[in-house]
Amino acid sequence: MTRQDALDEIVQTLGAVPSWIQDLPEDLMEHQWAVTRWFLGDSALSARDKALAAYGAAAANQCQY
Repeated sequence: MTRQDALDEIVQTLGAVPSWIQDLPEDLMEHQWAVTRWFLGDSALSARDKALAAYGAAAANQCQY
């Protein structure tokens, strides 16, 4: 997948490209988008359950975001 393909898919999924994704180098951006795309989709865990787990992990690590 090229950078432009990934950016197009991000816009289609999120409505815009977040600046933290836009500023990443190409290889890292493609990897981060793949992880984010997986996170947003359903699997054995629903997207809601994944979001709750991420929220708990961020709280445990005192993430500023």
